[in-house]
Amino acid sequence: MTKETYGLRDAADLIGIMPSTLAYIVSAGDVLPERGVPTWQQHDGNVWNDLTKFVFTAADIERYKTEMDRRTFAELKIAYADVYQADAGPEPRGLEFGPGWTQILREFCDHLRDFNDTGRTCRLRWGKEKFGALHLFCDYDDSIQRYVEHAKGIAYGRSLGTCQECAAPGRLRYGDMICLTLCDRHSHLAAPLDQEKDGKILDVSAWSRSQRRLPE
Repeated sequence: MTKETYGLRDAADLIGIMPSTLAYIVSAGDVLPERGVPTWQQHDGNVWNDLTKFVFTAADIERYKTEMDRRTFAELKIAYADVYQADAGPEPRGLEFGPGWTQILREFCDHLRDFNDTGRTCRLRWGKEKFGALHLFCDYDDSIQRYVEHAKGIAYGRSLGTCQECAAPGRLRYGDMICLTLCDRHSHLAAPLDQEKDGKILDVSAWSRSQRRLPE
């Protein structure tokens, strides 16, 4: 391999991410190495089969750095610095979900601004994807708990109908090992699908409660 190209691990080091994260982004299919991925065609999932054949150029490195800015919500964190306060502590959490939910997050932050404008402090600290849905965690005055929880519920509901990769209309894809809310184009990210549950269970938490598997 020449000096102008890099394997998966070296490319990930230059971008500042884990090799598994870079492999996932390639598998999503929206940002591909300019020289192609010889073991992966038409979203068939083979991207995971031979990572040693990945080849990235210096231009690819810059493109994936830009993609990571998008996936870590760099612009949003600046735009909403008045209501977003990063989690702190020995094991801080971040905004751990796909970029397709950016607009949902923006609208939630707008709600927080409305609360703050009334003199009631509310700050977004972190968020995560769990069972294909968006869960947000905040610090807020007790007096607005009901309103913040309502805003969180709106974001949760919208996430279950929005592809977490690209923001297109989507639904929960119930995989054998993972559940993700995705559009048809990105549905391969949850494959293989559980044929008995996929398309029937569209909210895992609600279904689990109905089966008495989660506390009310």
